[in-house]
Amino acid sequence: MDVFSAELFTDELISAELAKQNQSFGPMANRTDISNGEYQLAGMAQLDALFDRQNGEPAPFDSPPEIFPSDWSGFRDYGSDVANLVVAVAVLTQEIKRKLLAGEDYTRLARTAQQPFAANAPLVEA
Repeated sequence: MDVFSAELFTDELISAELAKQNQSFGPMANRTDISNGEYQLAGMAQLDALFDRQNGEPAPFDSPPEIFPSDWSGFRDYGSDVANLVVAVAVLTQEIKRKLLAGEDYTRLARTAQQPFAANAPLVEA
């Protein structure tokens, strides 16, 4: 698979997961359990468990990380690392959508002079 195909497939996987989440849990407007950033917590918990697995922790998906929303159930391993990343990204996408719908700022700040790019960082030439 080339880079362009991988990017397209990534988008397809995330879009398919978003559709599954929307079908399973209904429209965002009807949810009362997402108003305190629970989507962000759930996405970060998925990444936390995956990170632990990738670093050799035994059974990181057996119980949810502490950051997982306390009133949510269903935390689990979705199988492959890619599948777990897709679920996490889709859940974080839901949180972005919730924040946008709430009118939150989406401004991306530019790097300042006090935050120079690391000159020794590897760069890929186009």
